[in-house]
Amino acid sequence: SSERTMNGAHQPADRVTLFGVGRLGICTALCLEKAGYHVLGVDVNSAYIDKINKKTLNSPEPSVNEMLATSKNFRATTDEDEGVEFADVIMIVVATPSTGVDDRHYDHSALSMVLSSLNKRKLHNKHIVICCTVLPGYCRKVANFLVKDCVNTTISYNPEFIAQGDVIRGLLRPDMVLIGEGTKDAGDVLETMYRRMVENEPEIRRMSPESAEICKLAINCFITTKIAFANMIGDAADNTEGADKTDILEAVGCDSRIGSKCLKPGYGFGGPCFPRDNRALGHHMRSVGVEPHIPFATDTQNKEHTKMQVKELMESGIQDFEFSDVAYKQGCSVPIIEESQKLAIAVQLAKAGRNVTIKDKENLVLAVQQQYGSLFRYEVDDPSSFCEQTVVQPHAAALTARSHGCMDSYGVQRL
Repeated sequence: SSERTMNGAHQPADRVTLFGVGRLGICTALCLEKAGYHVLGVDVNSAYIDKINKKTLNSPEPSVNEMLATSKNFRATTDEDEGVEFADVIMIVVATPSTGVDDRHYDHSALSMVLSSLNKRKLHNKHIVICCTVLPGYCRKVANFLVKDCVNTTISYNPEFIAQGDVIRGLLRPDMVLIGEGTKDAGDVLETMYRRMVENEPEIRRMSPESAEICKLAINCFITTKIAFANMIGDAADNTEGADKTDILEAVGCDSRIGSKCLKPGYGFGGPCFPRDNRALGHHMRSVGVEPHIPFATDTQNKEHTKMQVKELMESGIQDFEFSDVAYKQGCSVPIIEESQKLAIAVQLAKAGRNVTIKDKENLVLAVQQQYGSLFRYEVDDPSSFCEQTVVQPHAAALTARSHGCMDSYGVQRL
């Protein structure tokens, strides 16, 4: 295949450019490289790019350091022109974080800046693939407008269904690949790419970008609804004499129409995706004339569950608490504490005058310190001293009988 300029002949089909090689982008790049693609990452941080190219990057995300060390056909640059000329497929994997402002559930500014920058180059014959989560309507109303000067260039939407701390496995072994194809040709290119990259045989669902935008949020909203429902039943069982929430929910999950995934009693859902996606779907539904009772009820129930947990611990009479594993989900190795419900409980206990210690991995302790300062006492994790964490929902009436966490010899409740 011949080399190309940004307005010239097609590049070889085994090339991909990624704009944004942060937490998710670098994982996507490494998985594509592992599958045999030549991958060029484009990012703005020259020091970060240098670490990638010298293979000195130290990522907390499992498998990233090992895959980067063995990669042969992945490199990164700050040169946008080089990125554009390198491949016909341009994937955009920049952050669209929560804004917390009114109905702006996602900050599209970085994504829109990349699209505007690409438009200035008046691209020809490119497939632009948006991989970050957007509000329904973005591709049609904003993205297509921002690349209006590009010729024969498509906009597709291909969000990933991954969890921070488990990104590589999520990319290589997905349940489903969602392709919101700008054209059939763009969809064919993406389907070929994923069939080559994944290590299992996932469902590959192709649809319009508009359908995919809603589908992404709908999946996450259904999961959050299931989690909130399980915790609601768990709370009811905890307050019903003789009832056992685990027995109940395990039986409920045996029904094939329901299934057992995400149906265990525990802490509420949190993190950078679930809460905001749930609220964003509600906003979109309302904007198109559909009252979003279920998404909003899920969000309310999630908060109520945490309130109940705090109330029960407050009424237990225990004065000293030690919290470990305080990331947004259990067992997460990356320092993400956004909307962690376990940490929310710790915060409320500390503000109520209880003595609360955060004992965790160094990067998580630092993340909590940076947000909450002197509110807590802190200790860096010594794994050998920890109680086995088998059940994750504290319930005051069950602190000794069912051992949610464990009580040490000094009367400290460890959660």
